[in-house]
Amino acid sequence: MVQELLPLLPKEVGTLALVLAMLGAVVGAGLWLAGARFSRSLITLVLVSTGGWIGLFLPQWLGWSIDGWASAILLALVLGASGLVMHRFWVGVGLGLVLAGAAAGVVWTIYKGQGAWSVPKVETGMSAIAYVQVLWQGLPVEMRRILPIACGAAWIVGLAAAMLWPRICIVILYSTIGVSMLVGLGLYSMNAARPQWLGALPNRTSSQLLAMLGMVAFGALLQWKIALSKKGMNPKPSRPSVVQQ
Repeated sequence: MVQELLPLLPKEVGTLALVLAMLGAVVGAGLWLAGARFSRSLITLVLVSTGGWIGLFLPQWLGWSIDGWASAILLALVLGASGLVMHRFWVGVGLGLVLAGAAAGVVWTIYKGQGAWSVPKVETGMSAIAYVQVLWQGLPVEMRRILPIACGAAWIVGLAAAMLWPRICIVILYSTIGVSMLVGLGLYSMNAARPQWLGALPNRTSSQLLAMLGMVAFGALLQWKIALSKKGMNPKPSRPSVVQQ
């Protein structure tokens, strides 16, 4: 699995990109071990930032004659409030995206074929939508047929699971995101700065998957314990009975 991803990583990166990748790996470690404890605040912060960024460019995309800061502030407030009020829903959205990413990885492994594939280069003046179209058209035909179905089904499963079992899904969400960031950005940093260290990784895909699943399980169990302690839900020792004289 790791060996298939390494050719897609850039060989030469700048110092700033390397530092950001290392910082991202540290953030991933924090989410892996304690992200669930700050879930509501983190989700609200992400939604406020996302709403502000989208709102800033929304008038330009839709041809509205209003200032981008007005729509940015409004959308940031709306999404931020929804993060506080609809916390369980957004946990389901996040878990669904994580499961959709895992489904995309499985589809890629099965249908990528034998030919080499590389990420298309960004041409000068190319818009984000045009680049996504080029990226999509470059995928194998069978993968383009299966990928939307698999990712959509995985997203629905994640959302439904969070509605039914919110507490366990919260710890699974942050443990999975944290492990993904820690491993992905860690590999990126190692491949750029110390590629010889990659030789210490296990070669078998099954061993790599078991290691990652073990990390996810450890992080989820640890965060479950932290969440219980925070909410005061640990069983209290019973008081000894007092015998009245």
